[in-house]
Amino acid sequence: MAINMAKTIKEERLRWILPIINKEVKLVDAAKICPHSKRSLERWCKLYREKGEGGLESKATIPKTSPNETPIRVKERVIELRKETKLCAKKLHWRLKKQNMIVPVRTIGKIIKDEGLVRTYKAKRIKYKYIKAERQPGELVEIDVKYVPGRVAGQR
Repeated sequence: MAINMAKTIKEERLRWILPIINKEVKLVDAAKICPHSKRSLERWCKLYREKGEGGLESKATIPKTSPNETPIRVKERVIELRKETKLCAKKLHWRLKKQNMIVPVRTIGKIIKDEGLVRTYKAKRIKYKYIKAERQPGELVEIDVKYVPGRVAGQR
């Protein structure tokens, strides 16, 4: 017996929805064995009844545009200045401000980092060499002193 795995999200959703829609299985019973939640099954059934198979397609949630994205012209200018002068983000910010290009310091730093134009500082590791002191037999002797209760010969 061969089991066909769903290749798309739509196929996977159809696999769970069709028996419910065709009234072969109750939604409550399908929810018990389904890896998805009961609410998801209800939602998919509703979408299938309203829009058909096309309603089960996944909808992308990423934005179509990025309104706050830094213009490419500004990015290229920052990269160009960095390669020419090797200045830090703050100093590049001041330079661009004189040229009437107002770009936040943090944005400049991010552009420089994304392009790989930052210096990598490698911390020098200190290696410790531990010397084990060699002892001679009898060199370390530990003696416990115990006081006897009361006095013996006038001494404690």
